[in-house]
Amino acid sequence: MAQGGVRLRSAFLVSSIGDWIYRFAAPTLILQITGSALSAALAYVLEFIPYIVVGLVAGVIADRWDRRRILITCDCLSFAIALVIAAVAAADRPSVALLYLCAFLLAAVRPFAFPAFQGFIVDTVPQERLSRMNAWTQTVDSSLGFVGPVVGTAFIAALGVPLATLVNALTFAISALLIYQIAHVPSREKPVAGVRAELSGVAGDFVAGLRILRSIRPVWWGTLLMAAANFAGFVVEGNLVYLILQVAGLPAVVLGAVFAAQGLGAVLGAVVAPRLIDRHPTGRLLTYGMALSALAMAVPAALPAVGVIAAAWAVEGVATSVIVVSWFTARQTVVPADAIGRVASVSRAAAYATIPVGALAGGAVVGGALAAWGGPVRTLFLCAAVVQTAVAAATALSPLRDIHEAVPAPTTPGDP
Repeated sequence: MAQGGVRLRSAFLVSSIGDWIYRFAAPTLILQITGSALSAALAYVLEFIPYIVVGLVAGVIADRWDRRRILITCDCLSFAIALVIAAVAAADRPSVALLYLCAFLLAAVRPFAFPAFQGFIVDTVPQERLSRMNAWTQTVDSSLGFVGPVVGTAFIAALGVPLATLVNALTFAISALLIYQIAHVPSREKPVAGVRAELSGVAGDFVAGLRILRSIRPVWWGTLLMAAANFAGFVVEGNLVYLILQVAGLPAVVLGAVFAAQGLGAVLGAVVAPRLIDRHPTGRLLTYGMALSALAMAVPAALPAVGVIAAAWAVEGVATSVIVVSWFTARQTVVPADAIGRVASVSRAAAYATIPVGALAGGAVVGGALAAWGGPVRTLFLCAAVVQTAVAAATALSPLRDIHEAVPAPTTPGDP
């Protein structure tokens, strides 16, 4: 079990590093070919669409079939697609259309890996260790959010896009090998007869997953409130580039410092989260985390200096990590193991759906009449703080507050 945990963590770390290399390699290559910032930005947009569209079905697959096999298959497919991208990048006349296709296919694989990974954690990690495993993955995510841009751009600058993409492909291969070496978890495959029965079974599993999501009221409310919190956060985060570089007229290094502060705060929050979970009820931590996030958004509305924004965004990073680790751990505890994939993918789809909406709403605020009332920086942070304050109040009053007292559901409704 201990070796399995090390291999699972190593696989997550290696593949996450590869993701950051790719995240900069594909847009950089498209920008080199087209010279269009909009064309390069489209490569980023493609990363979110599959989570919203494919993610719901992916959760059913993660619960219906062997999660270890799904993770290995996802890594192998990602390896193959990344090899194609490397070959296209090395061509004399790279095809932009083929790059977009490969970018979309690679993005479409990840939603299958996410719920399978969440379920595989439940399958392989003892319940008393769940908070620490979630804290570790959040620490990796936060740390890479801090150093990822440096690592990704450094690889591209040192190796060039084709070789950097090849390194990305190798990270998927290493991840697949590490997961393959983890002790086998009994298969979750359910015998079915024919394609029609297969599709019917998937549809039935999806409906059953939604039922259990609704039946555990703290998890249902948590899904809605996490999506709302994402909306509030990206009202600001989706427009920080414009605020700092265009409105304030500051150099890009200042923008990097703000995001670095957020990353460092997130790492700190992930480190302390397991200790807080051991000592305090999870529902209370979620309420306090939401309130701390609201405070972090409100302070720059009163004092819109860059130093204050950086400090506030560091606090926002702490609050976000405490919320995420507490939420993941509680969800894994009260949701049946055979439904965790569906619940996780629905939550992720809801969260990702509010990201572009929040960013666009923030852009409308900055460019609209409201911005003239108190300045774009003050107005943007104030709007986000109002939404997040409502989320914190709803958390304190909703069943999410008592998620630590929820009784784990024994099985998925409708399952034998």
